Amino acid sequence: MTGDAELQIHEVRCATATETTVVVRCLRGPVRIGARFSLVRDTRAPIDLTVTSIVRYNHPDHAVDPGHSALVTLRGTGAQELRPTIGETGREIMAIAQGDNPAAP
Repeated sequence: MTGDAELQIHEVRCATATETTVVVRCLRGPVRIGARFSLVRDTRAPIDLTVTSIVRYNHPDHAVDPGHSALVTLRGTGAQELRPTIGETGREIMAIAQGDNPAAP
């Protein structure tokens, strides 16, 4: 894993057993369709989620750049790990998913 993709999860909009749609802020990337996430940074929880769609400004897009927000749909296992947790100080901590982009074409 090169760790060239990182998304901060701000809100879980919809979640099923195999798919979740989340509002994200890109921390490292750009994150492209096909990016595969394998770990939640702070909790070290393993996940196996792949980006299947990205929507920016109400339009489908192929990527989201660092510093930008998007509505992202991920498919796979571990979506429940993307929900915020409560830290030792009692403050909510947003999940940060780490992974890799697909190989460049």
